[in-house]
Amino acid sequence: MRTRRDFLSLAGKSLGLAALSSATVASLLRNIEAASKNVAHLTPEEAATDEDYWATIQNSFSVTRGIINLNNGGVSPSPRIVTEALVRYIWEQEDATAYTMWQILEPQSETIRTGLAELFGCDREEIAITRNASESLEILLMGMDFKPGDEILTTTQDYPRMLTTLRQREKRENLKLKLIQIPIPPKNLNEIAAAFEKGITERTRLILISHMINITGQITPVKAVCDLARARGIETIVDGAHS
Repeated sequence: MRTRRDFLSLAGKSLGLAALSSATVASLLRNIEAASKNVAHLTPEEAATDEDYWATIQNSFSVTRGIINLNNGGVSPSPRIVTEALVRYIWEQEDATAYTMWQILEPQSETIRTGLAELFGCDREEIAITRNASESLEILLMGMDFKPGDEILTTTQDYPRMLTTLRQREKRENLKLKLIQIPIPPKNLNEIAAAFEKGITERTRLILISHMINITGQITPVKAVCDLARARGIETIVDGAHS
């Protein structure tokens, strides 16, 4: 089983952290490793509520603390060290444009893919590097096999780009996109699950559900909805980009 230490070490190599000063990388990884050790004995549920641990993770990002950011899809905020590495690579490319692009960066793309495959425990051919979470989810949504008249169930509060993608398929392929409304705020999570259950018909083929809604921050009962879908032979896609 891969440990948190293994994960962080591989992540550092895969993301090109060596391009930054060793002091910066060492300091960041020390802080995260120390915080991870403090929650290593906890259950996942307990670790999820450890505010000191998540404060350490949060502080590795440069997102302003003046607002609450709930959108981690299309904008894909990165840890500070990743942003700094990206800026450094941009300047390297500006110094020697064509040479850097084709002689240095292009060969490294497969190195990154190999590192990511090791990190996630899969073959590198199973890794697709996309521009952001929205594009990744669009690939899944556009690749689902539907027939005319099939229904897709999601909510009026789902991520706009995902709704646009589904509306494209609805128009092109004579599908039906069915949107349910989630109360703001709901009385409890059961009310959300009940809304999904009520929206299911014999033509429902896919349920798209966001674990956390980027508009309100509402957490949804993903497991309950997945159980409802599985019992009826319906595929479920969970959008966890904002969690």
